[in-house]
Parts: sequence; C-alpha cells; structure tokens
Amino acid sequence: MHYMNNVFRLIIAVAVATVVPVGVAAEDGGSIIEEIVVSAQKRDELLSDVPLSIQVTSGEFLDRNNVKNVREFVNFVPGAATGESLSTDQTRIQLRGVPQIVGDPTIGYYIGDTPFYFPEMFWAPVVRTSGLDRIEVVKGPQSTLYGNGAMGGVMRVIPKQPDLQDFELTARGGYTTIEDHDDGYYVDASLSVPVIRDQLAIRASVGQEESGGWIRFQPHALNPATFAFEPSGPPLEDSGGTDVLDWRVQVLWTPTDRLSMEFMASHNKSETTTTGFLLLDQDISADADPELSFDNTEYDLFSANLTYDLASITLTSVFSWLEFEEDYQGSLIARFGLPTRVFYDAETFTNETRIVSNFDGRFQFVAGVFYVDSERPQLVEVAEFPLLGVPRIETTFEADSEQISVFGEATYELIEGKLKALVGLRWFEDERSFAETSSILPIELPSYEDTFDSVNPRFNLSYTPDDNRLYYVNVAKGFRSGIFNGLSFCLSIPPASPLAAACPEAIDSDELWSYEIGTKQTLLGGELLLDASVYYQDWKDVQGAARLGSIQTSFHIGDADGWGIDLGVTWAPEAVPGLSLMLTMNWNDMEFSSLDPIIEGAMAPFLEAGDGVPGTPPFSSSVGVAYSRQLSSNMYGDFTLTWNHKDSHVASVGSTVNAEKRDYVNARFSLAIGDHIGIAVFGDNLTNEDAILFAQGGPLYSAELRTIERPRTYGIELSYQL
Repeated sequence: MHYMNNVFRLIIAVAVATVVPVGVAAEDGGSIIEEIVVSAQKRDELLSDVPLSIQVTSGEFLDRNNVKNVREFVNFVPGAATGESLSTDQTRIQLRGVPQIVGDPTIGYYIGDTPFYFPEMFWAPVVRTSGLDRIEVVKGPQSTLYGNGAMGGVMRVIPKQPDLQDFELTARGGYTTIEDHDDGYYVDASLSVPVIRDQLAIRASVGQEESGGWIRFQPHALNPATFAFEPSGPPLEDSGGTDVLDWRVQVLWTPTDRLSMEFMASHNKSETTTTGFLLLDQDISADADPELSFDNTEYDLFSANLTYDLASITLTSVFSWLEFEEDYQGSLIARFGLPTRVFYDAETFTNETRIVSNFDGRFQFVAGVFYVDSERPQLVEVAEFPLLGVPRIETTFEADSEQISVFGEATYELIEGKLKALVGLRWFEDERSFAETSSILPIELPSYEDTFDSVNPRFNLSYTPDDNRLYYVNVAKGFRSGIFNGLSFCLSIPPASPLAAACPEAIDSDELWSYEIGTKQTLLGGELLLDASVYYQDWKDVQGAARLGSIQTSFHIGDADGWGIDLGVTWAPEAVPGLSLMLTMNWNDMEFSSLDPIIEGAMAPFLEAGDGVPGTPPFSSSVGVAYSRQLSSNMYGDFTLTWNHKDSHVASVGSTVNAEKRDYVNARFSLAIGDHIGIAVFGDNLTNEDAILFAQGGPLYSAELRTIERPRTYGIELSYQL
C-alpha cells in the first residue's frame, strides 16, 4: 500500500509539474563562463570584483546536481561541514573550522535580505531550492556588515525576484528510492505573474517532499529482573524519513523609477523521524519506543524590503518577523528509555536601515543601523518512571535578547581603477536575560541579566592591475554574544567533577580575528577562472560545552587557531563546446592552542591542547564535470558528475568517536525536449557511503550517539517550463 501511495502521488506530481531544463548548451555550441552578480557587500557587484572569498552557486547548478535543500548543498562547499544533528533536517553548519558547539550560530543565515535568527539557534533553516536564484557563501568573519554570529561566515539563500515583464512557470516532479529501503517523491513549482507590467509582479514558489527512511530501530526497555536495558519486540524498519512542505510568496512593486518595495512570506514545515541513534552495531539502533521519536519544526518568516534611489545614495530598510517552533521527542537519549520532549517557540523582530552610496568618484560607503528583539521560551519534559518512583520532570527556560548595532564601511581608490582601501566598523550591544523553572527543585531558580557589547573592525586592501586579475588582503574581527547557564545545569553536574565548583552564570562573548590574502584571476582568454586564498584565524575564549552523561553545561573551552587554504577553479575549454570542469578544495588546521585549566583538568585525557576543533574536517574538496550538447533539432542532452570529499575529524568535544572520512558521488543525465519538456534520471551517494556524520561517545558520555549517511538513492524526474 505504501508503494502504491507513492506511485499515485508521483502521477499527480507529474500531472501538475513543470522544471526549467538546465545545463543546455548555447545555441552556437560555445562554452560560456558567465559573470555572476552578487550582493554580499550590500551592493550589486560582479563576483570577480569582490575582494573576499565567496562561493556562489546558481539555481541552475543546484538543479543539475540534485540538490533539494540547504543540508545537501553543504557537501558542495569545501571548508563547510555539518556538525551535530539528530535528524535529516537538523544540521549545524561550520565554515573554515569555526563550528557552533553552543550559543548563537557562528554563521549568519539569510533568506534574501532577511536574517534568520533567534538566541542560541541550533539549526540552520530548512530551505528547499525551488525558486532560488543563487546561494552565496561568504567565508571568514563578516561582522562589519552582518553582525552577531557571522564570525565563521555568511550563508545567503537568495530567491528569484518576481518578473515585472514576463509570465514564468517552472516546476518538477520526481520519484526516489533508497537502495534496499523506502521510496519517496517530491514536487516543486515556481510561478511569476506580472500583474501590472513594469510595476507590479507576484512570484509563488512551493515544494513538497516525502523522503524514504533507512534506519533500523530495535526497541529496548528496562528489564525489571536484570535491571538492564534490553531488546523488547521486533525491529522497526526504515525509520528516518522526512515530510517537508515549503512555500514562499513574493510581491515586487515599483510604483516609480526610484521606489521599490518587495514583500515576502515564507513558510516551512518539516516532520521527521530522528536519525541520530544509540548504536548497538553498525546497522541497528536502540530506542525504548521508536514510535515516540520525532523531530518537527515549523517556521513563518515575513519581510518587507523598501528601497528608495536618491541618485547618489540608495536608502534601504528591511523589516522582518520570524516565528519558529521545534517539537522534538526521543527516548533514545535517556539511559532507561524515558521519552524526553523538548519544545520551543521563538519569535524575532528585526530591522536594518542602511544607506549605500552610488558616487561617480573614488569614494564609496555603506552605513546603517540594525535592531533585533527576540525571545526563545523552551520546555523540557521527561516522562515519569513509576518502576523507580521517578515523577514527570518539567523544566522551562526563557532566553530574551534585545540588540542594537551601528555599522559602516568606507572605500577609497588610492590609485583610480587599480588600488582600493576599505575600512569598516561595527558597534554592537546586546541586553540579554535568562530565566528558568524546574518541577523537581524545591527552590525558586534565579534569573540572570547581562549586557554584552563588542566593537568589530575590518580592513581590506585590493589591487586590480587589469581586468583579469584581482589581489586582496583582508583583516576582520568576528564575534558572538554571550550566553547563560541555568542553575539547574550547574546543580546537575556530579559534585566530584571539577566543573561543579566552577559552573559560571554567564559565558562572555568569544571573538575571532582572521587574516587573509587572496586572488581572483581569469586565464586562458576567459576559459579558466581561479579563486584562491590563504588565511590564519585566531579564536579567543571559544564558547563550548562540557558534557558528563546527558548533561551539557556551557564554558569557555579555551583558545583555538589555525591556518587554511581555499581554492576554486572553473574551466570551460573552447575546444570542447558544452564542457565545463570544476574543482574546489579547502585545507584547514584549526586546533585548540590552549584550554581553560578547569576544562583541561575535568576532561583530560579526552580533550587536550593540540586537538582539532570539533566538526572541522582538515581537508575537503569537490570535483565536478558537466557536459551539454544538442542531440537533435529539438533535443538537448546534459550530463553531470560530482565527487565530494570530507576528511575524518573530531565530532564533538571530548568524544572518542570521530566523524568518518566520506566520499559522495552524484550523477545526473537529463534530456530537454523542445522548449518545454525535460526528463532526468539521477543517483545520489552512488558509492553507498555509510560513514558517521556526527558522533559523541566515550567515557564522558552515558551513551554512544551517531548519525549516519543516507544510503545510495536513485530517482527519475519530469519537468516542464512555460
């Protein structure tokens, strides 16, 4: 019945589906490397002119490589990796060896020009790739323009704007099957309608996916006779599937040549079975009751972007409202299988108002004010355990944050058209509070308030000797706001641990300085693009977690530093029309240079100075081949093959289990028939990689928790455009 339901859904999907065939060769048969326009520096610029390390991925590339969401996209970004995760949607992303262990994100996440943020946000936003123009990944600290949390970099998911001139309809429907496991389907569509030509247009994008599961759960329960956690009942096959609904509506109105207003409403709902599990052997996980394990997230994001062109200056004001909910429950993380539920409901209001110069001379600037008002209430419930007389435990937390910052960057051409200097600065202040209650503590728990502030500079010098070469030096400081430990966290630490007497109420801000030298070059008459940089990072007072059993308490772990190299090469040889080759790689040597004495004493020998920073692969790379050609008068063929590699690395602080080395091979072959119809077949993870993505385990942990890769997956896709 499940199989037939999926087939039925696929038939419906194909009936309504319509996607732009991608990777079609130019009509003259030539190979083209197009110049890409980016807005990472708050103004539209050619990528080759931006003196920063930026990886830009077009919506076309995402389609050609079967990338359906942000999590899958990370595999194509050397220097990036997914860290701690309990499901296919939960993912913490790190860039250049700067992971989020605790606290605010170390990456600034944006959907369009709208920040996606709330205090101590653990997971990157779930975003499907339907209706996207591009994804910009800006590497290294971006605190001057993007503020709190952008110390590792910025990820901007940029939707296509509504088209003011032409009607556009694109969509796709696909069927997938995981080898030896479950089937799934997806439907994506994007429609743009010019309501008033050149003045008012609407774009609606929607995506839905039901992916199959592949995790085998073995139910476990406490045996009263032996007082052991033992198997109880038959295994449950093919858990870990995800059901995602994602839609976005954008309205673009340009009532005059100078005034532009864009409004966006975005919704995402994801329901999934947890895929992080207690390991019994390589293939089976232990859980008290797999039916009780789930992770459901839902968010609504609303924004208004108002832009007025004053000729020499452009004034922009962006307002946003975010509502985010997560409802997580798992019995896999408690020693005796007690279902543990975590629920939080965050709300954030933001406004950024900025001015950007459009002068004709050598001087340009960006300046603005950014305001955030956010709160995150959280409920943690642990089910009662009558056998041991343990009552139901309920704990609540509320973290509130009100932030204000003023920022600016000024550039001046020291030698007109060749040598340019930039100086930037951001002043930041964050008033935070934290309160908690607990049903099992007989005392009223204290609340905390503190103000965290920071001043963050950036210096950049770029030299452009000709149109084909750019060299730059960039020095920048990144930072995150501080956080709190609840008293219940501190009281839960075993009294014998050195951490018990030193559990701090407030964890102050950490900061990171980055020093980078890079170049961007166009070679071989425009056939070859080169983007390379060398950097050194110095991270002070790293916010981290010390875990004993299931307890996570925040501390300053210590200091970390390290060197790194980014390299990107794209080659489209004129001698072979339709062929393009891509190579990107990152080498990173981020390690703890010193540890806080308390942490060092409590966690030795499992964490020592010289150990790698968790979640940081020392080497990662991506190699891609794409070939397109006309097969007949009305048919184009397109083939893509990619190989992505991540080295083995430390998965979590003090863990004896590493995230394993892994290699992914993805392939896709598509046909574009005429101007409207497309069909494709594809395979993801063709090497059937089953490596551990995240792990924590060892003497400091009550259980060994692992997340493994989705097995080999095949699919077929039909598409249409109008």
